[in-house]
Amino acid sequence: MKQSYYIFLSVLVLSLTISCDTIEKDNFTDPNANFPWLGKKILVEDFTGYKCTNCPAASSELHTIEELYPDKVIGIAIHAGFFARPSGDFVEDFRTAEGNELAEFFGPDAFPIGMVNRVGYPNNILKEYTDWATEVSSQLLEIPTIELSISEENNTINVEARRLSDDNTSLKLVVCITEDGVIYKQIDGSSLIEDYEHNHVLRKVLNGTWGSNIQLGNTNTTFSYDYTLDESWVRSNCNVVAYVYNDSNKEVLQAEKIHLTD
Repeated sequence: MKQSYYIFLSVLVLSLTISCDTIEKDNFTDPNANFPWLGKKILVEDFTGYKCTNCPAASSELHTIEELYPDKVIGIAIHAGFFARPSGDFVEDFRTAEGNELAEFFGPDAFPIGMVNRVGYPNNILKEYTDWATEVSSQLLEIPTIELSISEENNTINVEARRLSDDNTSLKLVVCITEDGVIYKQIDGSSLIEDYEHNHVLRKVLNGTWGSNIQLGNTNTTFSYDYTLDESWVRSNCNVVAYVYNDSNKEVLQAEKIHLTD
């Protein structure tokens, strides 16, 4: 049944494509995408917690969406709220000051729940995980207005960005570290999984919860950030995620991710 749903989504994307304006093949940034993807990547922020019984289902859904659209969907798992609060046998603390601030601002009151490019602020920004795939498939067809790339060398992250349109939207850039493959306890339904694999875990935001004000033109501007990893994090499991958002409505306009290597 689930497989049929994703086949339906793929067909939906193709059908939407047919209804779009004609796009020259030379403009495709990924000829293997099977639809005219023009370069917009999608950020999915998952509010979660290791004591949330239904959160593994949301994490699994995010993984499925990433596999459906390889290298076009970027996940961040924000451990926050009651279900992420250490107590009893749960002693590790995956919460971050930035994640707590995001949760306080956007106000998720039921977990799991998330945001897809933060579209819908302020009244319809929080979306059930069962709606993420449909929202992602729709937004992947949009024309990007920002170009973004990341490089890393000697614990310095360089983010290059430029505008692809003539608008003068107020922009902010956020750069953060996430970690995959974190093995720790998780409640899944009525079961306690001792060695659950936590992915996309938000570890740190390098330039504050709401990021840096940036000015962009139609040529690349580079923004640099030095960083250090906590000794408990596995570098080869960590990622750098950067995204640019419209400060007036919080919508993420472009996102990018690189994987750190030893």
